[in-house]
Amino acid sequence: MQVSCTLGPDYQRPLTLAKSDSDTVSAHYRGPASENQSEQSLGKVPSEQLDWWRAYSDPLLDQWVDDLLADNLDLRSAAERIIQAHERVVIAGGERWPLAAFNVDGTRGFSPDLLKPSERSYRSDVNVGLGISWQADLFGKIRRSVEAAQYQSLANEADYLALQHTLVAELVRLRASVAVSQRELAVQADIVDSRQRTLDTVGRRYRLGVKDTSALSVYTAEENVASAQAQLVVLNQQLAENLLVLDTLLNQRPGTLQEIATDFPLLPLSAGVTVGVPAALLDQRPDIRGNEFRLMATNAQVGVAMADLFPDLTLSVNGGFTSDQWGGLFDNNNALGSLTGQITTRLFEGGRLQAQIRLRESELREQAAQYAKLVLNALAEVETALLQEHYLAEQVALLQRSTSAARKAEALAERRYQQGISSLLELLEAQRRRQNSERSLLAAQRASWRARIDLHLALGGDWVNKS
Repeated sequence: MQVSCTLGPDYQRPLTLAKSDSDTVSAHYRGPASENQSEQSLGKVPSEQLDWWRAYSDPLLDQWVDDLLADNLDLRSAAERIIQAHERVVIAGGERWPLAAFNVDGTRGFSPDLLKPSERSYRSDVNVGLGISWQADLFGKIRRSVEAAQYQSLANEADYLALQHTLVAELVRLRASVAVSQRELAVQADIVDSRQRTLDTVGRRYRLGVKDTSALSVYTAEENVASAQAQLVVLNQQLAENLLVLDTLLNQRPGTLQEIATDFPLLPLSAGVTVGVPAALLDQRPDIRGNEFRLMATNAQVGVAMADLFPDLTLSVNGGFTSDQWGGLFDNNNALGSLTGQITTRLFEGGRLQAQIRLRESELREQAAQYAKLVLNALAEVETALLQEHYLAEQVALLQRSTSAARKAEALAERRYQQGISSLLELLEAQRRRQNSERSLLAAQRASWRARIDLHLALGGDWVNKS
């Protein structure tokens, strides 16, 4: 039964560029958590936002995500922050209930006997008492405090989901990066073999004294082989470093991952992206939800500051028994008790209370501005990722054509050189152009994966609008 009023403004979602029409923007959000809400363990935290990675049907990635969610140390820390926030809700809610205290004390003392100075007088006192006090929440101060704690708890849960989402995205990015690196190694090994064949041919022709073949040609071919081999070493180093990052992400001893399956696609799945109304973005992205929950908590703190201006009513009931001996302690004539009501109001505090209200209101406006900026940035991230998807798809298609032509040109130049039709410089130029084309294609494929993962991050998961 409510017997009080609640001071402070009721929450209203701030007007942002995402909220241009009340018919297209949903104001639905999860309500305050129950103060008796059970603790959510690491494995029970909802993970709807993480389902998008399953579309790639990669068993190794599935296993990595399972290991990540179970063992990642950052997630464990975030899970503990959820538990701490839940306990703060319980602590804040405890203010609404009466406080009861039971005490038992006894004393045994002595003093000189006034009638017989040579003797002592002894006295025993036994007291048993029960005290109950309750602060009436007349102006909703406690209720607003609980509300603030509940919203902060929801914000911590959203932070956990946001961290999950970010870490899974990083895991998918590394999986794709490893796949591209493996392809780079294969391409580079093929380039090394091609240049080694050229060196063998040049060396043989030089030993036979073929016209237009000199020691300079041999040295040039050797330099090209060594350069390609050096690039192969760099690619092996980059792959090894990515595997070490994966080990850390999965809370494994560095060096655990050695061999990785190579059947992961070099390009993300081709699919049309349909982005819902801005409200869908607000409801899907856990980082935006967490920011709004903090905004709600700050809004509730304004009510707490306003309630400080008004009197506090405390009711106390005390009762017990007192006697000079245990026997007969609970007799009716040994009973005592009291009922107390106390009203406390602040008359003068040097403007502190009004300043506290203005401070909370300023914090509310600041967080509202930050929330609006976060939404605006989120929309920009979606648009940027969509642009990257579009242009990178065109770039990859053109580079695939370029690479195919470069491979054919290299093969033709190698045959022509072996037949003595073209010069070594023409062959080396064809090999250089093929290598550059291969690198550009792989870089575009890697960038395509980055753009796709950025799109998942910007949309808070998949682009299918979950109702």
